[in-house]
Amino acid sequence: MQRDARLLGLRQQALSSLRMGDELARALPAELAAAVLPGRCADGSWTLHASSPAVAAKLKLHAPLLLRRLQLAGWPLARIQVRVIAPRDAPAAAAPPPAAASRAPAQVRDRLRELRERRESARAGSPDTRAG
Repeated sequence: MQRDARLLGLRQQALSSLRMGDELARALPAELAAAVLPGRCADGSWTLHASSPAVAAKLKLHAPLLLRRLQLAGWPLARIQVRVIAPRDAPAAAAPPPAAASRAPAQVRDRLRELRERRESARAGSPDTRAG
């Protein structure tokens, strides 16, 4: 019984977020609205997911007006949070083209190669750390 109540609460949160997303789509320029996904809505806070840092910055500029518009429409919101998410269907970043022969000493080239490999393995093994 408790599980059913929790699922019902989550469903209501999701539906509220989608309805507010419709309002968001009407309030923002089409290009900006297309780059934003509605997220969790709970405890007076609504999270919006931006497709890039640039979209997040623009969205943060619009957030006070969006918040006011949603409040006037009857939504009990106190704040809007913006998070950056990596697109799910984005192709993996292509490897950079091979660099021309370096004149750096062998020790420097080896250290740079090691750092590059460490960075690539960290990217492959961890979620997007920019979000949040």
